[in-house]
Amino acid sequence: MSVSPREREAGEALSAVDARGLRRTLLHWLTVVVVLVSVFSSVVNWVFVDREPQDPVVTWLGGLENGRSRQLLSRTEAVVADPTLSIFSNRVYRHAAGRISGHEIVGVDRSGSRAEIRARVWWDGPDGTRDREEVHVYPVHQVRRSGPFNDQWQLDSPDAAPLSIHLPAPLDELSVNGETVRPDRDERVPDPQGPGGTWRFEALPGDYAIGLPGNSYYAADPPLEPHTVAFREPRPATVALRIEPSPRMWQEVDDRIEEWLEGCTASEELSPEECPSSRRWAAPQEPLEPSAAATGAPDPQITDVRWRLVSRPALVLVPDPEDPLRWTADPHRPAEARLSYEEDGETVTERIEFPVRATVRSTGQSAEISVGLEQP
Repeated sequence: MSVSPREREAGEALSAVDARGLRRTLLHWLTVVVVLVSVFSSVVNWVFVDREPQDPVVTWLGGLENGRSRQLLSRTEAVVADPTLSIFSNRVYRHAAGRISGHEIVGVDRSGSRAEIRARVWWDGPDGTRDREEVHVYPVHQVRRSGPFNDQWQLDSPDAAPLSIHLPAPLDELSVNGETVRPDRDERVPDPQGPGGTWRFEALPGDYAIGLPGNSYYAADPPLEPHTVAFREPRPATVALRIEPSPRMWQEVDDRIEEWLEGCTASEELSPEECPSSRRWAAPQEPLEPSAAATGAPDPQITDVRWRLVSRPALVLVPDPEDPLRWTADPHRPAEARLSYEEDGETVTERIEFPVRATVRSTGQSAEISVGLEQP
């Protein structure tokens, strides 16, 4: 069977004609790819690069209006240079009061690679009408870069400043403008005098209401007033959030104490385990007084054991001086129970006072609660 001149067997070297054809094909497609990439890059640069002096100001003010904090701040010099400086989410900033409602460019004064942009900004009132307006000047500069349409204009200094939040200890969650913020314990500036620290956020102009979520085991003590980051020339600021047990912590500790007391008073033993005990009997059938067995008399018959809670002190949680996340129930006032039982047919009544010792340790969204006679 005859073989076509164009066909060749596997492993056979390319002829000079075939090699030249293959090179031309590869060069053709390489040229097409390079052209397409160049065109695509040029289009992207044309669309997204701030080519006019006023472009970075329009981008910046538009981001403030729309609450785009991450897009505006993620590449700023301060955030890139400092790994401990975080950024609030867009949701947090979009709920910030005091953000501008609109803007317009009213003038451009260019001189070479520098320019000053005059912009009018305004804030709307609660009824939607314009509440106030101001005119500000934004200095910008041009950055020369290689490639088509790569030259761009940049703001000299963005309107942002670090807002630091000091906590007595790492918590699971904070609330900022009603949104949950989960501070990373590894990103804090440690407190040299305790387990707490300071979490730093680069903040855009607006009001920041800082507190704790409504379902937290803690509440702010005292509640913090919203902190305002100024629209122009914002300054670094620090707020200190102190904590106290929230209604949730109080209720759950109180419920746990009630549960423990109910379990103890439901017992039919003189000395129920991990509960108050009879003063006359350290344990069932083990009298504290001289044993009747020593006189040769039979052991007394104990029946009809009944416990009843007479009173318990109101719950008071006090902080542990060694651990700001640990709280203990104040044990200085004891609870009182009434124990009655039949001993050889005679009714015996004891009045028993005992401390209620409870501890709770919480990082905000979870808690470990212990209740008993002894300090856990």
